Amino acid sequence: MRPEILSDALSLLPEDMIEETARLRQKTAATSSDADASVSKTGSKHRFRYLKYAVPIAACLCIATAGWYLIYGGSQRQVLMWNESFSGSDYFSYNDSGDGGETVSSLDDSAIYYDEERYFSGWRQKLEEEGVIPVMADYPLFDCRGCYDEDGTLISLSFSWHQRGDNYSDLSVTAGYEEVPAIEDCIAVPLDENGNIIPDAVTVTERDGIRITAKGSSSQSKTLTFESADGWYQISGSWNDDYDAVAALLDWFWEHPADFSEFGMDKGDVYETVWDGSDPEAFEAYIPDFESFGYVTGECVSILKNGEPCSFEGHYIAGADKASVLDGSYLENDDWQEIHWCIDTEPDVYALEEVSGTLRQLTEQTVTGEIQSDGNIAFMWDNMYIKVYTREADDLWEILHELS
Repeated sequence: MRPEILSDALSLLPEDMIEETARLRQKTAATSSDADASVSKTGSKHRFRYLKYAVPIAACLCIATAGWYLIYGGSQRQVLMWNESFSGSDYFSYNDSGDGGETVSSLDDSAIYYDEERYFSGWRQKLEEEGVIPVMADYPLFDCRGCYDEDGTLISLSFSWHQRGDNYSDLSVTAGYEEVPAIEDCIAVPLDENGNIIPDAVTVTERDGIRITAKGSSSQSKTLTFESADGWYQISGSWNDDYDAVAALLDWFWEHPADFSEFGMDKGDVYETVWDGSDPEAFEAYIPDFESFGYVTGECVSILKNGEPCSFEGHYIAGADKASVLDGSYLENDDWQEIHWCIDTEPDVYALEEVSGTLRQLTEQTVTGEIQSDGNIAFMWDNMYIKVYTREADDLWEILHELS
């Protein structure tokens, strides 16, 4: 942003807003100083925690100051009044300027600090039956995540629905009753290639006495954000989602505010990443003896769900000695080959569509064709979903043929 534009904007702000901004900046600075002073006592984790929270909020305050000027001062834009005939595009009336500018997020995830997270993705049917979320049968993928403070207080709750392929879609709702300043202050505006603010980037609509801020345009990601007595909400859609899809979610949660008390931290699933889990007991029968085929075990990682392994990824390297694999220096050579072996106990519908059959059904022709065309192949082995990434079709077939 050009300094003179920001200066002009600041000079036209009301005195009480300037004083409030200065107060918040001093508070942010004090918070950062307290965090630095406490590092020696509490360690680097707490230092990261405070910096993660303070820096985005301070940056958002600066953006919001200029945004306030353009939205409510410089452009003298009218706040729209909602009515029963309001369409999805009406919420974004001032946004489609056709400029193609880069838009800053209304609510940056990094502004929401949390200590713990839990997942409720398996609750989909229950949540639909109880009317907590809408039934969206065309969306095969669903996720639900809760973020919590260190004492178990819910900070934010998110629901998301996904489609892939030609009908690509990412719709989500993030809600909570904490971090309200992040919602209020992070009303952002788009910038052109020179860093200048592009007008008409935000539309504000008043509905039932509550102001809804719309950001984004038809070809960009888009959000509708508001705060009510029930908490704050941000409804998001991808670049490929139309305005009506985002507005439909707004309408649902306007009438069905989330009951945050139902999502206690003790009720959700816990996922944990374990590095160097080279031979998890749950998967040992589904990991080939790569060393007998001349491959060295490299980096491996397991994901635990409530303490039980639910997925595994292992990297196996040929054409390099073990020491070079362990220190990563094998990457400097040209003679190494890799087989990336993945196991998943909870494959989604799109993963299952990639399956070429069971292990026993695979043929050399199938394996060679999939590897040459896509660089990977997926198959079922008992109840395990296996996906292998490699360019070594001959080696992989030799391994799979021996397994079958």
